[in-house]
Amino acid sequence: LNPMKLCPRGNCLGCSRVLMSIISGACVAPVMWLSVARLNGTFYECAISGLDDNLVVNLFCKNKTMNCREELARVPCDRSKLSSDERMELLLMLRAQSQILGWTIIIVSAVVGLVGTCFKNCRSRVSYLQLTFWKRYMEKENERFDALSVEYANKLAERNLKSFFENNKPAPMPFPNHKAWEEISAYYTFSSREQYYSILQRYVETSDFPPERKPILECETATT
Repeated sequence: LNPMKLCPRGNCLGCSRVLMSIISGACVAPVMWLSVARLNGTFYECAISGLDDNLVVNLFCKNKTMNCREELARVPCDRSKLSSDERMELLLMLRAQSQILGWTIIIVSAVVGLVGTCFKNCRSRVSYLQLTFWKRYMEKENERFDALSVEYANKLAERNLKSFFENNKPAPMPFPNHKAWEEISAYYTFSSREQYYSILQRYVETSDFPPERKPILECETATT
């Protein structure tokens, strides 16, 4: 994908929106994995107990014997020489900290998502009803685009196959050129000055279509 389609020059706000959208979408799975892993506590137990750090050791083995300091790393693996009560106490401390960290990640993520959604809606240049219509239009446009793409792909394939097997010149078939595909693939942001609900609608409304268009296949043959 050409980066200029997503981040055209001079459109810093659009680039920021695209970047934030990509980052937020990419962070969903890692955040969920971290939250579930912290709530479970297994990874946290192994990671923290294995740290050779005086701060960690002093935190868990405060007011305990030297045996606790030596056996702390073996507690999650059930290979320590500590008593069952001491081992269970350490495991409960590790799991409690892990769950606190997991819930903290969930709460922070929820707050960030809520603030981002509220900010996006408050800064939106369209009303709620218009935004609802916009979403419905984009859904229908994507559905019809997929359906018509299949239909025209079938027509083009049938035309080329008939030309091959019948050994004759194919009939002209109007088809969008490369520039048209590039223009409708660009990133689009709604503008109150232009009542277009998609990049495809803006292209259709603003393009000067000639009365007779040559097929894309004939144009490519002529250029080569």
